[in-house]
Amino acid sequence: MKYLLLDTNIYIDMIVSRNKSHTADSYETLKMLLDHDQVKILLPAIIETEVKRHIAGEVKNVGKLVEEAGKSINKVYWINHVEEIRKYNEKISPLKQALGNMVDEFGRNEERYINDATQKITGLLQYRNVIRLEENRDLLLKVQRRKLYKQCPFHIEGKESWADATIIETLINIRDFVTINDEDRIYFITRNHKDFSKGTDKTEKEQIHPHIEEALRQNNLLQLFNYRLHYSKTLIKDFSEETQEANIYQQLIEEEEEERRQMVEDSRRDLNKMERESVGLSSLSSDDAYIEGISESTEVEELTNTIESLLSSLGAEIEDAIDEYYQFETDSNAKPIADLVAKIQIYNVNSPFLQINHDISFTEEEVRDAVMEFVNEHLFSLEDLEITRDSIKYKDYFAVDELLSFIDLEGNTVKLFVEGQLDPRDDDSDSLWVVLHKNAEKISEGEIEVYYGYINFDEDGGAADGSEESKTYRLEKVIRDLSEVVQKNRDSVNKMRDDIKTMRGLLAI
Repeated sequence: MKYLLLDTNIYIDMIVSRNKSHTADSYETLKMLLDHDQVKILLPAIIETEVKRHIAGEVKNVGKLVEEAGKSINKVYWINHVEEIRKYNEKISPLKQALGNMVDEFGRNEERYINDATQKITGLLQYRNVIRLEENRDLLLKVQRRKLYKQCPFHIEGKESWADATIIETLINIRDFVTINDEDRIYFITRNHKDFSKGTDKTEKEQIHPHIEEALRQNNLLQLFNYRLHYSKTLIKDFSEETQEANIYQQLIEEEEEERRQMVEDSRRDLNKMERESVGLSSLSSDDAYIEGISESTEVEELTNTIESLLSSLGAEIEDAIDEYYQFETDSNAKPIADLVAKIQIYNVNSPFLQINHDISFTEEEVRDAVMEFVNEHLFSLEDLEITRDSIKYKDYFAVDELLSFIDLEGNTVKLFVEGQLDPRDDDSDSLWVVLHKNAEKISEGEIEVYYGYINFDEDGGAADGSEESKTYRLEKVIRDLSEVVQKNRDSVNKMRDDIKTMRGLLAI
């Protein structure tokens, strides 16, 4: 019997087309292979949980990518000559329309996509010849021991890889769950070489980490075990008889070719990464390094510090004002009614325009209610303050996301968010936009421009030409405008508090 243990990322690739080597037919391919009855899937419960937990997020991420593509193409412009603009519009308009239609289509069908994906993966995980492995107390103790001794995957500093560790211990202790014979073979397929492989170069990527290898040897499993990084290639090479009998061999050949192209592309990317890092440039493999650099910059720290200072101060001042209101109400109710009536009469004589409603026929309760009614109508908007206070949300760190939002004292929704996408490329640049909105109106915008730099080497391996990477920040205006928006609300809060203090003095409360 041949056993397949597929990592979480392999199942996710069957749901979304993020990995070119995984075709849309790979789901049905695996089911056909399972129907052959010579192959079984080992499914640790933690993998099933992780897959189901990620389904909605992975589907939603597709929608975000399409939406970002639509926003990006709307920012494209061209040479301002009549003939050039005409040609540009002829080419760009269909693209804008197509992307707009994709965004609309995804919005209409998002829930259906999530439900279909959930049913699809649930159907596979409950399919015939799938053996579900529920972790037990003994296994979880072994996972904790792996953590204690910093064994793979806990060998990576600061990484909390409990799920990966549970998968490893399930694999190592597979005989506790399934009867494994000497002629059986176990194939573990993952794309997560960082956590499971011996190293990061081409040779070590394809070797299981020594910590796992030694444990497999001790449990007399190493001779049965096979570690693989490529799903389709593994099925072609190691399951050729089964796949041919299941009538899927040709399909897997095509998938393997795509995997080969992907490997070539990865090799080129790795070479570019080494060349750039050799001269101090960041890797183009992801935007993480650039986002981290932006987050740690003086300019962005000023932005995040300003956000935290402004919003925390606004919240604190609202709390103080609300406390002042309730203290005024308490003290007003405690003041002897005769003294309170006398002060009301004096106030009404001296203020002919704004009067506290009073009549000699009022009961004591009606007199006190009249004071608070005057405060609520002319001096203090308790409901608006509570709405603003409860709506304040902000991040104390930088992210390509919403950084703050609140409902101001006039009922407007104020938001500050970062939009855009970094797509690192040699000798090119991208921008992130820090946008301040009030309701649907954009009232200010800042820019973070990232230039990625480049390096070229001559035939002798020396640097021929190149350019340093750089980041340019244009955030002064959006910080200033945000400060003005928040300060306007703080001034309103402080005026309410001052007005109620003045009324306290007039009524000697």
